[in-house]
Order: sequence, then structure tokens, then C-alpha cells
Amino acid sequence: MALTTTASNTYDPTASAQALTDKYTANTQARITEQTKAATATAAGLTSMKMALTTFTSSLLALTGSKTIAAQGATFSNTTVGSATASATAASGTYTLFVEKVATSNQISLGGIGGSAVPASGDGNLKIKLANNSDFTVDLSKANTDADPTLSAKEIAAAINAEPKNNSRVTASVITIGGIAQLVLSSNVSGEEGALSFDTSAMADGDLKTSLAATPKQLVNAEDAIVWVGGKPADPSDTSNRVKQSSNTFSNIDGVKMTFTKAQANGDAPITLTVALDSSATATNAQSFVAAYNKLKSVLDGLTDPGDPASGKAAGTFATDSGVRVLRDQLVRTLRETATGALATFGITAQRNGTLAVDTTKLEAAVKANPTGLDKAIGNNSGGAPSGIAGKLDKFVEMWTSTNGQLAQRETSVAKLQKTLDERQAKFETDYTTMYNRYKAQFTKLQDLQARMSQTTSMFDALFGNDKSK
Repeated sequence: MALTTTASNTYDPTASAQALTDKYTANTQARITEQTKAATATAAGLTSMKMALTTFTSSLLALTGSKTIAAQGATFSNTTVGSATASATAASGTYTLFVEKVATSNQISLGGIGGSAVPASGDGNLKIKLANNSDFTVDLSKANTDADPTLSAKEIAAAINAEPKNNSRVTASVITIGGIAQLVLSSNVSGEEGALSFDTSAMADGDLKTSLAATPKQLVNAEDAIVWVGGKPADPSDTSNRVKQSSNTFSNIDGVKMTFTKAQANGDAPITLTVALDSSATATNAQSFVAAYNKLKSVLDGLTDPGDPASGKAAGTFATDSGVRVLRDQLVRTLRETATGALATFGITAQRNGTLAVDTTKLEAAVKANPTGLDKAIGNNSGGAPSGIAGKLDKFVEMWTSTNGQLAQRETSVAKLQKTLDERQAKFETDYTTMYNRYKAQFTKLQDLQARMSQTTSMFDALFGNDKSK
């Protein structure tokens, strides 16, 4: 190694020390860097594989655990009255309904509330009651928030809203009409059970009690929803097919949820609810399953790619990992076998590159002809009896994704390796600094020696310089 000199032809201690330290530590640093790079690539590969496996298993669970690929739809003949949805287990069919009422939440108002004296402690307990036999008490003696000795409607509303035992069952507000503040209470409990009333029996006599005890104005009545199944009968005493409840969402038909937003007028024709196969949703579910599989296969293909040295293409992180290759091969084998049989019947076929594709036209026709066939082919990966494709796939995928599976073990291993490499790098940097400082000290001494020798030479030149001309 050539020593670094300055413009004055003396040694440069800093540059020389760094150059010599780099020379002796280069191989060690290269090994740590290469190992760190490999560990980082492994960690990234495991993360990518974990995300793909998780997405795939989640897709399987979504399609086989709580629903099926074959989706049912529910529609009203008059969409202005509401909307409906159907689960895959809902039976196809038509139903006649008449919506007499939609549920409403009670809203009341009281005027002339403001300006009453603040009640003494213990004399301002206002009880607010709901028709479902629940209630809560507001202490109005603590409602005053300003220096004014009177209570305003705004302060009363704030006290009602702030009462912890209210639990958001009632919302109070203030509306000013003609210069007069109106205390407005809105029930957050739908239907007749949410009807509001005041109990002022625990309050001391006075203007405030009198105002609150007055009959409130009904802004919105508390009413239950009423729906007639099969249409409203001519005999008003016949309530055998009437459904009355506080909520506007009905689930009286198995697998169907109906939400009504508008009542029909007397004399209107009943509406029709149709439950049938939802071709679009079924195709979407199938595409979701295929997309999740194709994504997983793409990730595994990239991780196990052998690369191409001739073209400079690098190999995948797990190109030589037999475990990951086995996972990929099992995945492809299972789907290829079924995609040439049961799945192919429903338009899901394997391509030459091992991916899956969906023929939506064939899928729709096949599901219409055999609504449960696709679900039987896909099977189930939840519960105690896995079946079909989902059961087979889940069995070996779980070997990787379980708590103590291959992914968890490998992630633990690479994390330990990365920690070890970090420690080695830290030690290397400490050793590097020690070596550098030692070399710098030595070169500094050499520089000092060179300077003294230069001075000695100059002194001799000065003493004997004239003799050189003789």
C-alpha cells in the first residue's frame, strides 16, 4: 500500500491511516455486508410470502366460512321503499309485502324554559324516562355554567347531554323560534320504546318545575314499523300476517335482511321481494378467489425463480429452498387437478403458466343449473371438518401460517441472525476505530520524524551549502 503524502511531500496521517485500516478490514466488512444483505432479502421474502398466504387464506375463509361463492341477491319491485340483501343460504323465491309504517324516533320540544332560577342542591333532579322502562336523572342544580343566577335552555340541554347515565339515549338541543328558545329532546331509541317523558316529582316547586312539567309538543311521534307479509288484509281485525317492531330492519325471512325507509299509502299495491342468484356477486366472489390464488402463486414463483445468469437475471430469495418449492408445487398441483375437473365445470380453469382464469358466462350458467355445486367443489376450510379444495389447501398452508409454523420459525431465525449481524457490525466499527486511531498515531509520529529530519537537512544545507560550489 502506497502511503498518502501531502503537497509538501510529507505523510498525511489521516488519509494514510484510513487507507491502511480499509485494506486490513475490507474482507471482514464485505462478509458482514453480504450476510446482512442476504438476511434482509430473506426477511423481505418471508414478509411477502406471509402477506400472500394470509390474503389467500383470508379469501378462502371469507368464501367458505361465513358465506359461499354462489351469492344470492334480494331486490324490491319498488326500490323507493327500502333495500334488501340476502346471504348465500337464502332460498330463492318471491314474497309480497306491504309497508304500512316505518319506525320513527320520538322528538319533543318545550318552550319558556330559560330564565328560571337555578334550583338549590337536591331540588333540581329531573328524571327523563323512555317507554322501554329505562330512565336517567339530571341534576339541574349543577347545570349553571355562567355567573347568571338563572338557567338557560342551552345550559339545561348541555346538562342532559353530559349526564353519564344518559348513555347517548337522548340528545338535547335548542331551537330559537320567534325569539323564544325551545328545548328539543330527540330519542335515539327507535320506535314506540323510545317515547320520551319528564318526571319532575323530585324537583322543588317553582317556574322551572312548572315549565318542565308542561305537556311537550310532539315534533316526531314515536312509532313502530309495521309490515304486512302477503299484503294487507281486507279485515282490519286480522293481524296474523302483521310484523310490528321498533327497528326498520327486518330479518323475518331466513337469510334476508330488509331495511325500509318509506311507508306506502293506503291503496298502494303491495311490493314484491325477489330473492335469486346474484350473477355479478357470484362472479366477483369467484374472481376474488382466483385473484388471491394467482397472487400467491406469483409471489412464490418470484421467490423460487432460479434466475438466468446469461441474461443477468438474479435468482429468487428462496431459489434453493426446497421447503418453499414444495409449498408452491403442492398449491399448483391441487388447483390444477381440480381446475381440470370440478372447477372447470364452473368456468374456472388452469392456464399454461399455472394461474387460474374465470369464464364468467360459463360460471353463471353452471351456477344457475347447480347452485350448490361450486361451493361443494371449493369446500370448507373452517370448523372441524375441512372439505374440498379449501380443505386441501388449508391443510398444507396452515403448516406455514400457524403460530408455530414454518413462517414463524423462519422469521424468528432470521431475526436472530439480523441481531447477530448488527452486533458484529457494531463490534467491527469499534475495532475499525481502534485500528484507525492506532495507525493515525503511528503515522503522526512518522510525520513528526520526517519534519525533524527535514529541519536537520535544512540546517546542514545552511552550514555547508557554500562548500557545494567548490
